[in-house]
Amino acid sequence: MKRLGLTLGMFLMLTGCTATSCLTNLQPWPDPSGKHVNLQQCWDKSDQIRFYTTNQGSQIAPYDLIKHLETPLSTDKFFARANFERWRFLQLEKTDMDQDSDVDKDIQDWPLGFVINDISSGKEAWRGKWLGLTCAGCHSAQIEYQAKTIRIDGAPSMADVSQFLWDLRAALRATYEDGLKNGDKFKRYAKNFPGEWDKALLGRLGHVVIERDMWHDRNDPPTPPGFARLDAVGLIFNQLIFMSGNEPVGNFTTDAPVSFPFLWDTSHHNQTQWNGVSPALPMVRNAVQGIGAFTKYDPRASGLEDPSTIPLSNQRILQKLVSQLRSPAWPQDILGALDHKKAELGRVVFEKKCASCHASQKREDPLRYIKMAMIPVQVVKTDSKMADNADHRELRKSNGSVELVADATKPAVTHIVFSLSHIGEGFAFVGEALSAIFRWGWDFGRDEFGDRYKGRPLDGIWATAPYLHNGSVPNLYQLLVPAERKPFYVGSRQYDPKHVGFDPEDKRGTWLDTSIPGNLNTGHDGAIYGGELDMDKEVWPLIEYMKTL
Repeated sequence: MKRLGLTLGMFLMLTGCTATSCLTNLQPWPDPSGKHVNLQQCWDKSDQIRFYTTNQGSQIAPYDLIKHLETPLSTDKFFARANFERWRFLQLEKTDMDQDSDVDKDIQDWPLGFVINDISSGKEAWRGKWLGLTCAGCHSAQIEYQAKTIRIDGAPSMADVSQFLWDLRAALRATYEDGLKNGDKFKRYAKNFPGEWDKALLGRLGHVVIERDMWHDRNDPPTPPGFARLDAVGLIFNQLIFMSGNEPVGNFTTDAPVSFPFLWDTSHHNQTQWNGVSPALPMVRNAVQGIGAFTKYDPRASGLEDPSTIPLSNQRILQKLVSQLRSPAWPQDILGALDHKKAELGRVVFEKKCASCHASQKREDPLRYIKMAMIPVQVVKTDSKMADNADHRELRKSNGSVELVADATKPAVTHIVFSLSHIGEGFAFVGEALSAIFRWGWDFGRDEFGDRYKGRPLDGIWATAPYLHNGSVPNLYQLLVPAERKPFYVGSRQYDPKHVGFDPEDKRGTWLDTSIPGNLNTGHDGAIYGGELDMDKEVWPLIEYMKTL
């Protein structure tokens, strides 16, 4: 019996299943800050702090050059709470950090999702302290309802990352151009750098302005994506091409913004990203997303050098946290009691009309590895731009050959993980790869990648608006009743528990024109269900059931 217990324990460790003891109490727990409540997701406060404040090697710009910036047209500080609230980044409270947090503890209003990445090795140009973006910047949400504020970890952020980057470039450029004419803005700025010759400071600033301009030339979208959306895969592809020294085939435009995916369960799926482009190898997925989140990579680095700014040990810490994360339960004491009789009717509808695409991962059960249903675009009929771009973008290598960008990630990730400076991580990666191959086979479902979207489990779906992969539908009601869909304002945190989503009439958000390719709110309609859903017998019961997931 003892041997059986040990064997079962090792099996659970190897397969990634987790105990359910943390989910015996699903009540929200008050944050020590007193400003919000957290939903029980199998994390404690220390786990949350690590997720919020562990750097992944991101380098947006040197931290000292950003810290002292003013906004372009005023003397107001750029790095200020009011600005980060305008961009919808959340506030990092004092209770959200500890002595190991990679933040500037002297800054009172530090934004959640940003850290300082301090590099002392690798290329000379990478060294020093840099402001960087963390996983939490795009995957932490806040819901507000009747004066109650709920924090949900791993849920889609409302942040407007693009606007933040545009405003940062404008602030850097305004200060630099003012310095060229020895203006007052630059003089005020230079006082923060005692001992640094103004001309040298201006030179450093000019170099960063050029670097940011080059990034925007590669990555700026034709239409602003606004709050809660970003063409992350397009950014990753563009950065990989640029860093590898290859040339794009055709025009690479980041014109397929998507909602930030929710993270719970994803470590246990055979494919990730909305279109399944990333296989079930966490360090592959993490290294590649890091490249899209401002980490640096040098394909010319020797085996003895760090080929990237990515601290793989930190990535493993973050990966372990995400692998533990569970979906949040509907907080009945805040958002209203569940109608279990109606939800049971909805469960029957779900099993009949939804379950073939969306596997079940019950919150109260151990996490299990699930093979994703990959639904062809021509079947689901939602906006195809993201899948089209990811499936067909190509680059031209130095030898003249053409390769899909999705396949060109392999040498970069191999170089990063297997450099001698990361030899221990390389061995860990081999074990990870063998485990994944044992579960999924050699292609990890790669034969299903291509012009398809992933139908993932829907546990916690109530906390992940806006809906569809591109965030073009504000609530579950409109998702299930396509005739009610229309353009709307995205960016509100005011929750609507009846329709299950956010207030689409809150004009403080970004107007989402759903007639533009990339923003289309089409599909996922009666053609999928076998006919339009009946309002009383199917729609409202389904909505009630999905609150329970």
